[in-house]
Amino acid sequence: MLIETIRKDMQNAKLAKETVKANLLSTLYAEIFTQSKSGKEMTEEDEIKIIRKFVKNADETLAFDVSEEAKSKLHEEKKILESYLPKQMSKDEIEKIVGSLVAEGKTMKEIMPYFKEKYNGMYDGRAVSEAVKSKTS
Repeated sequence: MLIETIRKDMQNAKLAKETVKANLLSTLYAEIFTQSKSGKEMTEEDEIKIIRKFVKNADETLAFDVSEEAKSKLHEEKKILESYLPKQMSKDEIEKIVGSLVAEGKTMKEIMPYFKEKYNGMYDGRAVSEAVKSKTS
């Protein structure tokens, strides 16, 4: 489970006096821990959703007019958070897979569930959708 890796990394960051990383991981750990105690069985997929929520929050904050110092900190936090996420597929990889599926006669309704089953958490849904639309038009 990711929570254990996050906990260890948080402790190491505290020992190394990496305050940005330690504070971020402490908050992330607390969020995952709190949700795991809510009675629902936490899966790694649930933990990834929480991490993605943190990344989204950082992106939303970056969209505002914030100081350069704040931007720098948010970019650092995003980089830390993304290190816990599965490796994302490139646009070329997505287009290659979509191309072969379209060649087999698959439609959007069949391709999207295929990606969710085979590559869950590793792709951008919008990129898959755009690739399907470009290959089928």
